Order: sequence, then C-alpha cells, then structure tokens
Amino acid sequence: GDVAPQLIEQVKSCTNSKIDFLIMDGGYDQLKNYESAKNIGAQAIIPLNLRNEKEPPEGIASNGTPRCSMGYEMTYWGANKDQLKFRCPHATGKVDCPLGMAACSSSNYGMVVKINVNKDLRRYSNPHRDSKRWKELYNERTSVERCNSRMKSYLTANSLHVWGIDKVKTHIYLNAIVLLVSALAMAKESKKQQTA
Repeated sequence: GDVAPQLIEQVKSCTNSKIDFLIMDGGYDQLKNYESAKNIGAQAIIPLNLRNEKEPPEGIASNGTPRCSMGYEMTYWGANKDQLKFRCPHATGKVDCPLGMAACSSSNYGMVVKINVNKDLRRYSNPHRDSKRWKELYNERTSVERCNSRMKSYLTANSLHVWGIDKVKTHIYLNAIVLLVSALAMAKESKKQQTA
C-alpha cells in the first residue's frame, strides 16, 4: 500500500482522460491512498481493512453508514456531489422499528442524515461503501486479477528466464498480447456457435 501514491501519479501523467475511480484491494486501505485519489479528482474504491480498526465514531457503522436513534443502520438514498444521503430505515421499509418514525422525526419522509465524504476520506465513499454501485465497481477489479493470474499461471510471467527491465517488459507485453488474442479468438468462436 505504500507505493500507491506514486503509482496514482504515474497513471495520471500517462493519460489525458479523466479518471473517475481507482479500484484497489484491502491492502491499500490507508488514508494517504484515498487522499492521492482525491488529489487527481478520482474516488478510491477500497474495502476497509478492519484488522487494526478502532471503534468507528459513535452512531456510525464501520462501513460509514450512520445509525438511527434506535441503532439500526440507515438506508443509503443516493448522493449529491460530495454529500451522501441516508434515510430512516423504518421509512424505507428496511426494518420494523418498534417506535416507528415518530421517535426521530415528525416528517412522513423520516429522518434524513447527510454526510460530506470529505469529513473522512477513508470511511466515506461516493458511491457509498457496500452500495450496489460500489460493489459493481469493486467487482471489476476481480477481472483484472483473473488476467494477472492467467499471465502468471499459463503464460510464465512468474518464472521468467530473461534478465533486465527492458526484456522483462517485452516479455510481459508479449504475454498480454497473447492473452488478448486468445480472448478475441474465444469470443469469435463463441459468436460462431451462437449463430450456427
């Protein structure tokens, strides 16, 4: 996780495109990595590594979801720029609160809590951590991991017989080309079988 800020800067310097999300595994769950992502205008999508976690702030679940006055996790209700919106879980039908909505709000809409993601870049994320969209984004990382695994297992990226950074880069690029050509060939064959 210590090299991520430099890698993020390298990635940003190599592209003119806007980077919206940087998806990393739990080993990169350090505040400096979230700050580096924010500095280039991106959102870091990193699962919380709770091994050395202290208690979250009172009224907040470890994933950043606020809790209502009865202790239930509130329902994520979207975001507006840097503001995450959460609603009463009873009002949204997620729980059957014994006190109903009257205990925390006189509104028919139920209690609403808004949290600015900049308050704690590590704990709060837009999209909200554990939301459907957050999970979809994080699942994209697994496809990259599968490609890395194929390159290591089947294309000998783990047992190189060349020396020097330029030769290693060439070997890895050739592996990536083989992987892409294989995927294209399989997709073409699959399309043929579907039309037959």
